[in-house]
Parts: sequence; C-alpha cells; structure tokens
Amino acid sequence: MTAAGRPRARYLVLDAMRRLRHPVAPTLVAVLIAFAATVALFATTGQALASQQRTLERINSPTGRLIEITDPQGEAGLSARSVAAVERMSGVEWVFGIGPAVDVRAAGIDGGAAAPARRTYGSLPRPIAADGAGSLLPGQALAGPGLTDRLGLGDGVGAVTSRTLDAVIVDGFVAGSPLESLNGSVLVSTDPAVDDARLLTLWVSVADVSQLPAMTTALTGAVVASDVGALRVTTSDELALLSADISAELARSAQITIVGLVAAVAVLIGAVQFGRVAGMSRDIGRRRALGANRTAIMLTVLLTAALSAAVGALVGTVAGLVVTLVIAGALPPLGFTVAVGVLILLASVVGAVPPAIRASRLDPVAILRVP
Repeated sequence: MTAAGRPRARYLVLDAMRRLRHPVAPTLVAVLIAFAATVALFATTGQALASQQRTLERINSPTGRLIEITDPQGEAGLSARSVAAVERMSGVEWVFGIGPAVDVRAAGIDGGAAAPARRTYGSLPRPIAADGAGSLLPGQALAGPGLTDRLGLGDGVGAVTSRTLDAVIVDGFVAGSPLESLNGSVLVSTDPAVDDARLLTLWVSVADVSQLPAMTTALTGAVVASDVGALRVTTSDELALLSADISAELARSAQITIVGLVAAVAVLIGAVQFGRVAGMSRDIGRRRALGANRTAIMLTVLLTAALSAAVGALVGTVAGLVVTLVIAGALPPLGFTVAVGVLILLASVVGAVPPAIRASRLDPVAILRVP
C-alpha cells in the first residue's frame, strides 16, 4: 500500500496472479471461454475476411484497374500531350500511350521481313519488362519476343526504318497482363512535348479498382482531344461495384458475429467471476478487516479476469490463425488479429465489473461473524 492508502500496482498484479491459482477452476473456465470465443471469431469472421482479401486481390488485378481510352476512327484527335496531363492526376499508377502501327524494316539489311512498330508516349509501365533497358531516349526502341530475328537483326539490336519512322532497337521486352497485345510490336520511345502526335490508345492504371468510376469521369476532362465525345472508354466498372458489395456485406455479417460473441463473453465471464467472488468471500472479508479498501478488492477481481482472458485470447489467437489458414488458405490482416485479442480482453473486463463491485461491497463483519 502507498502512504495515501492506495494499493500499489505491483502488489495488485502479483495478488491477482496468485488468485489465478487459488482457486484454479474458475481460472480454467475463464481461459476456456476466452479461448473458445477467440477461435470462433477467427473461424467465422477471420476466415471470411481472409477469403475476402484473396477475392479483392483478384478483382484488384492489373486488368481490373485498367482504363483504356481509344480513338478507333481517328476522329477524336487524342493528343500525346494527354499522357503528361493524366500523369499529374492523383490516384494514377501509370499512363502509357501508343500511336498507330507502322511497318518497319531493318536498315541496310536485305532479306529481313517487316514488323509493326508503334510510337510510345510515357515511361515504360510495370507490365512491360525490358531485358536490361532502363528509361529510353526518344528514337530508341524495344522489340517484342522474336521480332529481331524476323527483322534480320541477328545481334538483337540495330536500326529500323520506314517512310515515316526511324529508330534504333536497343533491347527486347515482354509485356504481361494487361498489355500482352504489344508483344508483336516494336515500341519506339517518343517525346510528346516535341512530337504532338495523335494517339490511337491511352492506357491508364489506377491504384485501386474502387477508384475506377470516379477516375473514368475525371479522365474525360483531363485528356487533350479535339472531340472527347468520339473517344471510346473501356473499364471494368462491374469489378469496382463487386468490390464495394463484398466489403459492405462482410462488414454487416462481421458486426453481427462480433457483437454477439463479445456480449456472450462478457456475460459468461461475469458469471464465472461471481462464482469466484462467492468462493472467496471469507478471504475478501479477512482482507477488508486487515485494511484493504474497496478499490483494491475491485481491482484484484478485474485484474484476475483480465489475466485469464489474456491467456485464453493469446492461445486462441494462435489456434485461430492456424484454423483460418487451413480453411481459407490465407491469414486475416494484422489489424483484425490484434483487434480480436483486444475485444476479448475488454469484454472480459467489462463482464467482471458487476462481480468486482459486489466483492467490494461485502461486509467483513457479516462474513467473519462466528455463529
């Protein structure tokens, strides 16, 4: 005790730890309740959340996040300056534009076949993997798989030319989803600030699929074109709506499950602690007769409940993670894992408040009176 009569924190914790062993039966029951509730939360909400994460990752794929703006008839006048304008927009992951295809041949080499080449605008996006090239200078080019052999460039590098385009192939590339269609082309880097050319297609990748509807609307005002209405915009808006629906449905079901389990934990822990208080009444009476105040009695009961819940929640979290991994094939987010333990702990403490108040109000004279 302190000089002011208040219980020391260290004394209270040590006393609560001793109470866990004497009697041990209520402690085991409390631990089992916390353990079961924790595992139940992971087996229900946890595995649903893990499954949702996997589903959203599939929905939030590179293809799902892509906005494709095309000028199929060449009447919209989609300018290459649109690349720089869109790059400045918040939420844009990358922007990449291409012009119409032009057949090129290897310069100074007889017998080589022609290959389609496209002027490109913007930095190479993530789906295009170049063998070793970093940023390209204007006039430098990358060849798709097998195109250098088709052109007759045995070393994999060399100049290509047409009536309207001259470039130097410096490396190869392989395009992945969603730009696989570019694998059959030679990509020629072009500076849109110097060459105000017309684009055939502009690809915009957003950071998250949920941004698609808003970003699609914003792009129509950001691109540089003489007739925006003639542009064709292709997106996966259905995926964005599906992502929102999945999140909303999980939130509703999770709220019901969590509230129900937490309430059940509070009630059951309260019942266990009432039983513990009843079994410890004479001991509580002796402590009160020896000078322990009501605050010390209350805190001891609450700490005992908290320590029991902490043990059960810790073991339950480990078991719950294993169960979730087995059922869903993935783990829930770290925030959910921590939140489950905190909720079980808080529910146990809240449930122990009524028995703690009851213990603090026991009359030591009535308890210790000898008949």
